[in-house]
Amino acid sequence: MTKFILYIATSLDGYIARLDGSIDWLPSPEVDGGANSYTKFYNSIDALVMGATTYEQVLGFGDWVYPGKLSYILTSRDLSTPRNDIFFVKGSIPEVIENINNKNYQRVWVVGGGKVASSFISQGLIDDYIITVIPIILGSGISLYQSVPEVKLDLIELKSYSSGMVELYYRKQ
Repeated sequence: MTKFILYIATSLDGYIARLDGSIDWLPSPEVDGGANSYTKFYNSIDALVMGATTYEQVLGFGDWVYPGKLSYILTSRDLSTPRNDIFFVKGSIPEVIENINNKNYQRVWVVGGGKVASSFISQGLIDDYIITVIPIILGSGISLYQSVPEVKLDLIELKSYSSGMVELYYRKQ
């Protein structure tokens, strides 16, 4: 059975981006050995799911940062790419899940953004939550938790870093 993992960073007040979508407040992955943690996580997943806005933001980083892993992009627009590892889905989350199950993926990373993450949370699809809390209060922005229902979680692991970042690893009860 496929496990869906939400692996994301938030501000202390639960925002994943500024109101304009900017993530300029996020530290580089190299801070406190975060690159090693990210690499280990990335190597453990089979595919990714993200929204079109997140996809377009990732494109702004230069070369595609998720090569070799099938990336499902949820969108209502007509988007295209020459890449064969990016799959645009105009349908719904059940369509993505059906495709993922047909491919027998074991671990799928729900990248974001807020709408996609909240949809997966609301539908009870997230199995593991790996949330890195960045020591900053933004005051406003795009919330990770957009009208989601109550979800009870068990703490699996906690890592704190000298920079003040805290990585929380929870599993759905």
